[in-house]
Amino acid sequence: MRLPLRWKILLGYLVVAGLTLGAAGWFALDALEAKDIEELRTSLAAQAHLAGRLFATPLARTPADSRDIDSLADRLGDAIHARVTIIGANGVVLGDSYESGEALHRMDNHLMRPEVRDAAATGLGVSIRVSSTLGIRMLNLALPIRTTSGPDVRSLGFVRLSVPLTEIEAHHHTLRGLLAVALGGAFLVSLALSYLVARGITRPLADMISTADRLARGELHGTIRTRSNDEVADLAHVLNRMATSLAETIQLLSEDRARIAATLAAMEEGVMVLSSDGTVRLINPAMERMLGRRQAEVVGRTDLEATRHPHLNEFIAQVLRHGGSLATEITMGSSPAQTFRVQASTLPNPGGQTQGAVFVFHDITDLRRLEQVRKGFVANVSHELRTPLTAIKGYVEALQDTGENPQERDRFLDVIRRHADRLDLIITDLLLLSKIESGLMPLKLGPVALSALVDRTVASLQPVIERKRHRIVKDFPPDLPPVLGDEERLGQVLSNLFENAVKYTLDGGTITASGRADHDAMLLTLSDTGIGIPPQDLPRVFERFYRVDKGRSRDMGGTGLGLSIVKHLVEAHGGTVMAASPPGGGACFTIRLPITPGHA
Repeated sequence: MRLPLRWKILLGYLVVAGLTLGAAGWFALDALEAKDIEELRTSLAAQAHLAGRLFATPLARTPADSRDIDSLADRLGDAIHARVTIIGANGVVLGDSYESGEALHRMDNHLMRPEVRDAAATGLGVSIRVSSTLGIRMLNLALPIRTTSGPDVRSLGFVRLSVPLTEIEAHHHTLRGLLAVALGGAFLVSLALSYLVARGITRPLADMISTADRLARGELHGTIRTRSNDEVADLAHVLNRMATSLAETIQLLSEDRARIAATLAAMEEGVMVLSSDGTVRLINPAMERMLGRRQAEVVGRTDLEATRHPHLNEFIAQVLRHGGSLATEITMGSSPAQTFRVQASTLPNPGGQTQGAVFVFHDITDLRRLEQVRKGFVANVSHELRTPLTAIKGYVEALQDTGENPQERDRFLDVIRRHADRLDLIITDLLLLSKIESGLMPLKLGPVALSALVDRTVASLQPVIERKRHRIVKDFPPDLPPVLGDEERLGQVLSNLFENAVKYTLDGGTITASGRADHDAMLLTLSDTGIGIPPQDLPRVFERFYRVDKGRSRDMGGTGLGLSIVKHLVEAHGGTVMAASPPGGGACFTIRLPITPGHA
């Protein structure tokens, strides 16, 4: 059974106090009894000396008269309130104040009694024992009786005085009762004092235990208060300082952890921390999105279970095995595939051993895609520019060889002019795209009525539309609110879309322009009944120089930059553009633009 410290201290005090008080009382009573007996012995010794002188004369007679001696012993015993026994030199009892007559003669020889034997040997004998005749404890003191006259000193016998110790025992019994009461009171006082002392010691300890328990639960507020000025107070102060230090340390750690968590959450790069055995210890939200799994699903699992990517798992094993900082590039997923550059760094412990590693996943999918776009753009620009330049160069050489033939010269110059115009269009569109992307082309924003803008765009293309016998269909509600935009640039967007619709729609086709409000935005849809766009080409129609039918598009005079300009101008207005090709043919472009505030 677990005994509280308070009771251990209390019981310890009580045991010590009980033993101390008991021993002190015992020795005090023994000392007091010994003192009383010593005083009684001294008194008996003085009386025995007087009795020896008194009985010396009767014992010196020859023969000694035992009746006179016994009678004198009786009188002396009554006078001094003691038993007086006169013993001859041979040990025969000659007189006794308690016995007489036949009883006196039947008494044993007293020569071997302890007190008599000691008196004969040393001149004084004292013994305490229970009387065989009276059955009580007696103090017996014997002195030798010697002759007091004549040249020789000889022993005449012994005088023994015996006093019962009943009075002393009764007195000491009373004293023992009083001492027991005193010791009981002292014990109770010791009990109270011990309890107060134990409580004074254990109460701060209980507070310390409570504080330590709160510290273990992470509750670092509150302090231990103590009024003492001893080691317990020192321990309380140490615990208070420790609690304050722990609170400050935990606060700093919490702030650092919060900063790290905020940093990891804000990072676009995925972060994965592994232990030395390849177990996942931490991933950030970006890594959750990359893996498509939540942190709770992967923490505690191995990297094989978390990623299931052979190349990455092989790279992780290499890092954990050899340590250091390594990097690799991996591709994950298939629709669409993502490319990551993985940078790894090991975490050494104080002993220099590897205790884990940190892997940072940089999503370079867009970078790789842009590299491909850049390569394709360079190739397309080179190809687009090379064609007219080659033609110009060839016709210039042919022109130099024609001599004075006016018809050939005019035909060659016309071809050169057409290719020069194409080069001018390409360069103009490239410069426009560059201005849009770099933000060097400011927009003059204001309310723009899309229905009227469509009318003006159709009017500018009316000769071509009539030549191809296209039918233009408009579907704009009369209460349609205006959009917020630059009228000139939005007109350029509509011109490019209408030109494409006219070019790629067979003669006698239909081009439909419609608009409708969608909450705080306007949806403008332009569709045609033309040749349409293959599904595999839809995601790329807004790329520079991308053509569904390169030869046919070039023959129609396009630069391959129109839809790219449309996309960038719409996005500059804060809108979006999408392309679709319905199953029956034709193309459909939907533009979403913000409505002018106050008109929604």
